[in-house]
Parts: sequence; structure tokens; C-alpha cells
Amino acid sequence: MVFGITALVVTGASWCLVGIILGRAPGDGLDTGIIQLFGACVSIAAGIAIALSFLPPGSLPAAGVLLPCCMIYFAAGIFNYSGLQAMAEGMRTGPNGSVWGIMQSAMVFPFLAGILFFGVALTLPRALGILALLGALPLFSMAGNQRTQDRTGKKPYDGRWRFWAFLAFSLIAVQQILATLPSYHPEAREVSPLFRAASSSAGTLAGAFLQIAFQRGRSYSGFFKKIRGSLSRPRLWVYVFSMQFFSLIFAYTLLYPGLDAMGKAGAGAVSYPLMVGSCIVSFSLYSALRLKERIFPAQLAALVLCLGGLAGLCFPAP
Repeated sequence: MVFGITALVVTGASWCLVGIILGRAPGDGLDTGIIQLFGACVSIAAGIAIALSFLPPGSLPAAGVLLPCCMIYFAAGIFNYSGLQAMAEGMRTGPNGSVWGIMQSAMVFPFLAGILFFGVALTLPRALGILALLGALPLFSMAGNQRTQDRTGKKPYDGRWRFWAFLAFSLIAVQQILATLPSYHPEAREVSPLFRAASSSAGTLAGAFLQIAFQRGRSYSGFFKKIRGSLSRPRLWVYVFSMQFFSLIFAYTLLYPGLDAMGKAGAGAVSYPLMVGSCIVSFSLYSALRLKERIFPAQLAALVLCLGGLAGLCFPAP
């Protein structure tokens, strides 16, 4: 279990890179959907190459296990893409730290799913933790009248950021439930992290094309013209490979093995709280130190509640 905790804390801290890149990309004239699309392509290609090179013959689980597991991660990838798109829009129009805090508070839902369906004990500290996390949400949303410094100077926040932040919260809640689900089943834990990561990336790719299909006012030709125009932008590839380097390395070595280790120890429900606590603290420091976003009393109280709630969720059952 020590390995599981360590692996998930390190993974959670690395997630800040996603928020940093998707928060900065619009200011650099780059479409966050295109960044995710190319990132998914890189992840899938790397997964296939590694699988063909290193997986021994006959190492695949039975199709009755492999296919359902991969489909769950595929669906999680679609929700992850959509949630990150909503998050990026919220960061474009509002305070990055608050948007990130609201979205990451969605980790309360996989914990609730563990309680309702997989026998995770609901103790008093855990119940208080859930209430603290839910109580942090309205405090995070009270940042609407603040101002922030960006590369174009000071400007008021657009009040629409709350809609995008809570949409991201809802979509990521579903993604985290789906991503945690297979680790509760011993047979699903035998599926290689290569296939799990590749399936999730395939879902991200599908999410990108679903957005193209249903987005009004943008033709296919116009979108693909935008893609071609982005190919020559060095910063696009810096963002893509920066995200995918840690995503791929940590998915194969830390994330999925860590989830499995926690699942085997009967503590699968605390996996996402561990990761989210790590990334909330890291991103809050980034927002305050790098983006120069002021930390107002309501936000500070929300951060304290959030971290206290995470501690409550991780409190061991007797």
C-alpha cells in the first residue's frame, strides 16, 4: 500500500502540467482540442509500439475481460476530453486556481461509488470529508469579483467561468468513476496498463471528433485547415510532448499499478482523493506564485476545506 500511496501522490502532482498547458494555450493562439487530439495520437502510437516490442506472446487476458475493461477506459477518455475542454474554457474566462479546485473536487464521486457499490466503509471522518469537499465548492465559486493579471494586463473575470467550471466538475466526476471501476475487479487488474492507457487515449481521440461532428458553426474543412495551420507551430509540439511524456511514463509505471495496489489493499476509493489532494496543492502554488492570482479568504477557506476533506476520505476504516 506504501507503493500505491507514493505512486498516486507523484502522479497527482504531475497532473498540474495539464492545467498549466490548457490554461496557457488559448493565450498562445492554440486550440486546446487540437492539443488533446495530437496528444491522444502520440499516446496511442507509443502504446502500440511498446506493446508490440515488450509484451510476451500469449499475455493478453481473455477477450471477455479485455474488451469490457478497454471499453470502460475508452468511455472514460471521452469524458476526460470533454471535461478538460470545459476546464480550459473556464480558465480562459476566470480564475485558474478556482476552476481547478472546483473540477478536482469531483473526486468525491468515485469515493461515493465505492461506498454504494463496492463495500467501502462510510466512517464518520469520511462522511465529514465528503461534506467538507462539497462545502468547498461554493467558496471556490466566490472568486467572481476578483481581478487577475495576465499577459494582456488586468481584466475582470467573465462570470461565465462558473458554468464551465461546474460542467468540468460533472464530466470529470463520471470520468473518475469509470477510471476507478476496473481496479475493483481482480481479473481486470490483469489487463496491462498499456491497453488501459491506449484505450483512454482512443476515447480522447473520439471525444475530439465528436466535438467536431456536433459543434455548430464550424465545418470539417475549417477545422482540418486549423489543424494544418497548427502543425508548423513549435509551441504546439512542446505542449503535446510535455503532456504526453509524463502521462505515458506515469500511466505505465505509477498510475495504473498504483490504482491496482490500492484496490488490492481494499482502499481503491481513496486513490483519486490522494492524487487530487496532491495536484490541488501543487496547482494552487502555481496559480499564486506564477500567475500572481490573489488568494482571497473565501478561496483559502475552500482550499483548507478541500484538503481537510481529502484527509477525511483517506482516514482508515477501523
